[in-house]
Amino acid sequence: MSDSGLTKGRLSQLLDPDLPFGDVAARNLEGRLHLEPGYFDAMDAQTVHFAVQFDALPQHIKDQWINLVDLMAGKPPEKP
Repeated sequence: MSDSGLTKGRLSQLLDPDLPFGDVAARNLEGRLHLEPGYFDAMDAQTVHFAVQFDALPQHIKDQWINLVDLMAGKPPEKP
């Protein structure tokens, strides 16, 4: 089970572009992942898939990616 509290099978169902990602499922997943309401509304299936995969990464890898994005945006890197 992932940080979302969903099984891999259920996450696969939610990410299937041929199946609708309903409002109830979106709101529940947003709550479980502590995201802003409406977070998934503007996302396509590929973006949602990326977000779920990112969420599953170990925290130190997420921190490295966040620092990289910050550097690309011109922000100073965070101190460890």
